[in-house]
Amino acid sequence: MAMTEITKAVIPAAGKGTRMRPLTNYISKPMLPLGKKPVLQHIIEELKGAGINDIAVVAKSDDQKMIDYFQEDASVQFIFDDSLSGPGGAILKTESFVKNEDFIVVFSDAPLKGTGRSIYLKDLISLKKEGDVSGVLAIYPIDKEEVSSRGVVRFDLEKSRNKKGIRLTDIIEKPLETPVEPWATACRYVLDNKIFEILKETKHDASGELQLTPAIRKMIKNGEWILGYPLAEKLTRHDTGNFEGYFKALRAFISS
Repeated sequence: MAMTEITKAVIPAAGKGTRMRPLTNYISKPMLPLGKKPVLQHIIEELKGAGINDIAVVAKSDDQKMIDYFQEDASVQFIFDDSLSGPGGAILKTESFVKNEDFIVVFSDAPLKGTGRSIYLKDLISLKKEGDVSGVLAIYPIDKEEVSSRGVVRFDLEKSRNKKGIRLTDIIEKPLETPVEPWATACRYVLDNKIFEILKETKHDASGELQLTPAIRKMIKNGEWILGYPLAEKLTRHDTGNFEGYFKALRAFISS
């Protein structure tokens, strides 16, 4: 299979920020300060470090602070979405930007801290480019208490594709059952553009949002190869989407 260059990234950043109110009544969640810069800038710098310079941020049309902050960054363009339809809905808005290419999705509340984050992302991209697979997901072990708020993955090490990537056998958004040793996505996905057609057929959840996880699950259940790639040991995935995670991230990024 010929390798195709992956040059585009999508960052869903148009969410409600409900769990971070009242802060997000005044500033959107991706623009919350983390060290000396907003959360979103840390993620964009990670992408640029991996050689990705064509980045679409899906934002609310009235998020003027975000628009103004990145207006001079030629790598960043905005696609507006006021539908509050969840990450899957935001990704669907980028179909004409992505066109027929493979692309990266990084969530706007999941910064990585540690050395080599862009090198890890490059490896994630390489796994997708070099393998005949439909997607590669960053994955990491989580505490059992986190299972109810994560996209939890399952895999069988005996069915590993190669030394780096592990074939996923399932992915479930906020599962009711807790695995013995739970692993979850680290909110970095390298995907085929066929995900758009699958998202269009995917049902919205109980809160009216379209999630990415059920679409990826459908790909797995259809027999497509989706690989998980464990987060490098020196990297920590932070969650700035809730107060506890945000305060933990503030301490970790204090001088960044």
